[in-house]
Amino acid sequence: MSGKLFTRRLAPTTLALTLLWLGPLVGGTGACRGRRALTRPMAAVDTAVRPERFASALRKLGRAHFRCVARFDAGADSGATESVTTETDLWLDEQGNWRLVELNDKDGGREIVLHGRELSVALRYGKMIRRAAEDPEPQRLLEEGIGAPFAAWELLRNVSTVDDFGEESRAGRRVHIYKLTKASRPLPPAMPIDVNDRRAWRQTLFAGIIDGTVAIDDTTGTPLQADFRAQYSMSRPNGTSAGGSGPGRRLPQGSGEATPMHGGVEVHASIEDIGRSPSIARPEAEDTPTRPRTVPEEKALLGGLPRSAPAPVPPPPLRGQR
Repeated sequence: MSGKLFTRRLAPTTLALTLLWLGPLVGGTGACRGRRALTRPMAAVDTAVRPERFASALRKLGRAHFRCVARFDAGADSGATESVTTETDLWLDEQGNWRLVELNDKDGGREIVLHGRELSVALRYGKMIRRAAEDPEPQRLLEEGIGAPFAAWELLRNVSTVDDFGEESRAGRRVHIYKLTKASRPLPPAMPIDVNDRRAWRQTLFAGIIDGTVAIDDTTGTPLQADFRAQYSMSRPNGTSAGGSGPGRRLPQGSGEATPMHGGVEVHASIEDIGRSPSIARPEAEDTPTRPRTVPEEKALLGGLPRSAPAPVPPPPLRGQR
C-alpha cells in the first residue's frame, strides 16, 4: 500500500517478501521478452481493469460496493514461501464520495474517506486526520484501492489466452464474459536481461496454472467480476558478478547468477449493491495539526547564550625572521 502522508508499507525481511512488494508482475520463460500483441478479448480485459479506466467507470454506477481479496506469495525453491493477503472494501455514492478500507494479514492497513473536498485518512490503529483534498491525490488513492485486478492481469497477460464467452445477464445488467487460460503457444525467444534491474525477475515468469473470469458491464464498461488464480515459477537475478554487468547483459544458463523461485496469485473482486450502497457520511476526524515553527523557537532559546571568543590571530613575523 502506498500513499502520500498516511500510509504504511511493511518492510520486507526476506527475499520472498521483497518480491511481493515490488509491484505487478509480467510474464516470461527465464528470459526477458516484450509484451504480446493483444487480441480483441485481451484488449477488452486490459481496458476494463486498468485502474484509471476502472475508477472512471465505477463512478458511473453511482452507489456501489467494491469488494476484493488479493493474495500474492513467493519463495525460493529451496526455502519457505512467504505471502501477503489484502482485503479491500470500497463504498461509493452518487455524490462522488467514497470510503476505502484496506486490511492485510501483516497487521497493516488504512482507511480513507473522500467527502466533498475533504480527505480523511488513518492508518490501522491510528487516528483519522482530515485535510483538504488536492487533485490528483484523491483519484490516485482511488485507483490504488481498486488496483489488485490489474496487478494480477499484469502478471498473467503475457502467458495467458483470453476467450470471449459472449453475453449474459447478472442482477438485471447485461455483461460480457471473458475467460483466461494458460497460453498453449511457445513463448517468444529470449532477449537480454539487465541484472541491475530489481524488477527483472518479473520478466522470467513461467505459468503452471492459469484460471480467470472477467465480467464487464456492457453499459459502463465496469468489471463487475474479476477473478484470477495462477501458480508460476520465475528466476531472480542475484546481481553483479566478476563477469561484469550493465543494461542488456544476458544471464548465462547454469551460471548460478539467478535464484529459482515459485509463487502464486489469487484475486477475487466483485461489485455489489449497485444503487443500494449507503451514502458516505462525513467521518469524525482531527484537522491536520499545524506544523510547529521550530527554527524561530531555537533561535529564541539560543539567543541569550554567549558567543565563543574568536581564535587569536598570530602577529606577523618580524623582518629578518623566518
